[in-house]
Amino acid sequence: MKRTNFETAFFVGQPLRVLLVEDAEADAELTVNALKKHGYRPQVDLVAAPQDFADRLSKSTYDVVLSDFHLPGWTGLDVLELLVSLQQDTPFILVTGALSDTLAAEFIDKGADDYVLKEQLERLPLAVRRVLRERRLLAERQRAADERERLITKLQDALSEVKRLTGLLPLCVTCKRVLSTKGYWSRIELFIEKNSEARISPSLCPDCADKCQPKHFN
Repeated sequence: MKRTNFETAFFVGQPLRVLLVEDAEADAELTVNALKKHGYRPQVDLVAAPQDFADRLSKSTYDVVLSDFHLPGWTGLDVLELLVSLQQDTPFILVTGALSDTLAAEFIDKGADDYVLKEQLERLPLAVRRVLRERRLLAERQRAADERERLITKLQDALSEVKRLTGLLPLCVTCKRVLSTKGYWSRIELFIEKNSEARISPSLCPDCADKCQPKHFN
C-alpha cells in the first residue's frame, strides 16, 4: 500500500476510541476538545487510578492511550509500563505540562509513541494521526510478511512433491495410496490433483469393465 493511502486515511467525523488517563477534569475536557476541533469524534473513557486503567483495557479496545504525567500515586511512566506489562499494543501518547529532554527520551525509549505539551494541544490530533498511520503501516507490512512466508512454505512443499515425482514415489502395493512429504497417506487421485494441473475423470478400463460386467455366453 502506498504511503499516500495512509496519509489520507483520516476523515472528518472519524470515530476515535480513547483511554484518557487524567485526574484534572478541566485538562481532560481541553484534550477532548482539541480532538473534536480537528474533526475526530472521540469516544473517551476517563480514568485516573491504576486498577481502573487495567480494568478498562481488559474490557475494551482503544485506538490510543493518552496520559498525563503527574497522577495521584503514580506517573505517566507507570502508565506506560503497566500498558506494556499487560501486553497491550495500543499506541501511547503522553500529554503533559512540562517535560525535560531527558525524561522525554526515557518515555520514547520505553515505548511511548509520542508526547505533547498541554500548552500545545493543537499538535495532539496530528500526533494521533501520525501514530495511527504508522501502526497501520506496520500492520500492513506484517500482513505482507506473513503472506510471503505462507507462499514460501507452500512453494517449498510443492517443490518437495515435484522432486519426489521425478524420483521414487512411495506407493502402497495394496491400496495404492501415496505417501506425502509430511508423512500422510492419501489416495493417488487426490495426490495427482493436488500436485499437478491434471484432474481425474472416473473411468473403467476394458479389463475392469469385464470384471464388473462379465460377458454371458449362451
